[in-house]
Amino acid sequence: MVATRRFLVAGALFLIASVTGAGADYYRGVKDLPTVAMQPASWYVRGDFTYSWMDAEELFAATAPFTSRSIDSTWGLGGGIGTYFGRGVRGDVTVDWRAQTDVHGRGGITTDFSLESAVILANLYYDFRPYERFTPYIGIGLGAAHHRTGSGVVLATCGGLPCAYDGGSNWTPAGALMAGFSFRVDGGHRAPVSIKDVPVEQPGRLHIDVGYRFLYLGDADTGGVIGVVNPTPGPRLEDITAHEIRVGLRWDIR
Repeated sequence: MVATRRFLVAGALFLIASVTGAGADYYRGVKDLPTVAMQPASWYVRGDFTYSWMDAEELFAATAPFTSRSIDSTWGLGGGIGTYFGRGVRGDVTVDWRAQTDVHGRGGITTDFSLESAVILANLYYDFRPYERFTPYIGIGLGAAHHRTGSGVVLATCGGLPCAYDGGSNWTPAGALMAGFSFRVDGGHRAPVSIKDVPVEQPGRLHIDVGYRFLYLGDADTGGVIGVVNPTPGPRLEDITAHEIRVGLRWDIR
């Protein structure tokens, strides 16, 4: 968990350095070129599809330890709304629903249970070539995840018999690091207006967004063990992460 937090902090520092350094150099160069003035959009909406390879730092049970754990891959759908701040910086708020997947614990004891998640993130991006058709970007997001786990059975722990446990749900902090590119599908058009006698070009509105996202999803709790005298928590999945391929559409609103 400490390593994951350091990774997210390093990503934030890299994003800030890129915005203040590379962004300044880029716009100094653009300012000196005799290019056509651009009329950028202010807001945008987005929709995304993700495919995720899941992992976790540890699967823990109070009754006995697991020696290995795994989470099946899954997919998700999401959407959001964002705004352009200028100088290559934009931000959005996204909500992603992740399809149910299965968690497996093995070792001296065995268990399987389902996991379904929703993620809410506030994201900040830096576009390296704003207003151009092909635009690489980096980004960082912070927010929260809601996990819902299914019920399951821990084999051979309650006096040699299986222990059943309930499903559970919980909120946990979440974070993301992103890198990718967007491609403007429509080419835009020349508007019948001008600024200081310079024609204003209206860039296209529809962008395809393709990228990689590292997602930190915190911990997921199951419910308590059923049929025991003393309250006993079920398995706990700690420091969940995902490596994701993300493909979506972004539509600019003027």
